[in-house]
Amino acid sequence: MNQHDPFTDFQRLSTEADNLARDLAEFRQELNRVLEQNAELMIENKHLRGRLNELAPSTETAPQPEMLPSRRNLEKLYDAGYHICNMMYGARRENNEPCAFCTNIIYGNNKSRHKK
Repeated sequence: MNQHDPFTDFQRLSTEADNLARDLAEFRQELNRVLEQNAELMIENKHLRGRLNELAPSTETAPQPEMLPSRRNLEKLYDAGYHICNMMYGARRENNEPCAFCTNIIYGNNKSRHKK
């Protein structure tokens, strides 16, 4: 039978425990470094998002000015199915198709108010 020397077993276990303690200390240092870096990046991200919000154009649109009565009348004619543009003034719009010239007269460059 092969008998183990208790002193040799103790030295081996002691060496393994020392190696494990060293690895654990290295892991703790690496974990601290990563946590510090994460905290720094979170702060930087917060500042950058704030800066981006300052620089980005506001998604809120400015209130649109009220349409003039003459344009409202033209809009009513257009919605009734008639052209109001110079090219086809008074002609019936077939199948209520949109006309870029008419909408430009009513809304100018701001076509967001156009009814679809």
